[in-house]
Amino acid sequence: MNCWSRKIAAALSLVVASVGVCEEILPEKNAELLIWTDTPTLEYMKYAAGKFNETFGYNVSFNYRALAPMNIAGRMIQDGGTARVADVGEIEHDMLGKLVVGGAVMENLVSADRIDNNFIGAAVTASKAEGLSYGFPVSYATTALFYNKDILTKAPETFEELIQFSGGFNNLQENKYTLLWDVQNYYESRMFLALHGGYEFGNKGMDAKDIGVNSPEAINGLTAMNKLKAANNSNPVDMRNPQVRRGLFNEGKVAAIVDGPWATEGYLKSGVNVGVIPMPTLEGKHPRTFTTVRLAVVSTYSEYPRAAQLFADFLATEDMLKKRFEMTRLIPPMENIMSELAEEADEASRAFISQGYYADAMPSIPEMGYVWSPMANAITASWVNGQEPKKALDNALKVIKEQISFQQ
Repeated sequence: MNCWSRKIAAALSLVVASVGVCEEILPEKNAELLIWTDTPTLEYMKYAAGKFNETFGYNVSFNYRALAPMNIAGRMIQDGGTARVADVGEIEHDMLGKLVVGGAVMENLVSADRIDNNFIGAAVTASKAEGLSYGFPVSYATTALFYNKDILTKAPETFEELIQFSGGFNNLQENKYTLLWDVQNYYESRMFLALHGGYEFGNKGMDAKDIGVNSPEAINGLTAMNKLKAANNSNPVDMRNPQVRRGLFNEGKVAAIVDGPWATEGYLKSGVNVGVIPMPTLEGKHPRTFTTVRLAVVSTYSEYPRAAQLFADFLATEDMLKKRFEMTRLIPPMENIMSELAEEADEASRAFISQGYYADAMPSIPEMGYVWSPMANAITASWVNGQEPKKALDNALKVIKEQISFQQ
């Protein structure tokens, strides 16, 4: 936390201590908040701002700008202190570590305990950096399995079922595959390496000195994943382009495909009799997918830190998370809401909610940036070239350590 951030945090802490409960903190007089969020969430954000003033009788002014979460995080780091940035911005959680290191965001000083107690573990992990709570979780996304109900008349409960089915279905000449995913993308393949307990960094992704990519559990996971080549005998290089994979599925040539909620609408409009389920088990275990958690964060440079903290916290309340789901279909990372929504939600939302219980937040420490490429290379070496999983993952560990050491 930099000097400016410490001053604001100290001021806000005094207010919290003096009034005892966060509800009694008041926004600054004539507070004007600039909100950055992405285009699909903009209308919801306007609704939330109006509801914020209506609920509490505040008179906070709001302005909005639509930006992609990656751009929001980048501009809060680069422009903070030199140009006006959002008082409250929405980011994907894997950028939180860089924002904290750059002194761009304030610690959550009003509801850290509530988030620790009420949100799913992945969201709690995602909201923290350097052991402190910074983000206000508002939604999450992970991957699930889409399948063609006309090809697979019964939703597969295990990946072994897909392997067995593939013997009578796969046909390279006709581009027919039982199972597709972006094999060389560690974000998608990671669920198999984590199957038996493999991990990237210890202490829930926060300890850069404990690197687990070549642990015995990760080696077992990659070994298990290689069994799926029977079901997915495509060329992984050819299948890197998501439009190619989705196009084959939409043509009825693929029985099942791994994808995220961002692809749901396209599949539903394709004319395929599509179903969506959480990941089947493999070797009797639930694959642990990566999840990306959307966080509201408060800029260190906000002139209205009380109003900004109160509004960011408001976005992460139960009522507003339900309203966000109603308006955007973005899934709240709060367990009691997930259970409630799962009873009445559409099939796709139910699948992503169910998989959310078997999902881990991507580590948000800056060192995670050195993991993606070496792990993709390790997976390629083992999946394509037949290299032993241990050797492939040992090589990945060596490269990751070298890259981290170069930056220190």
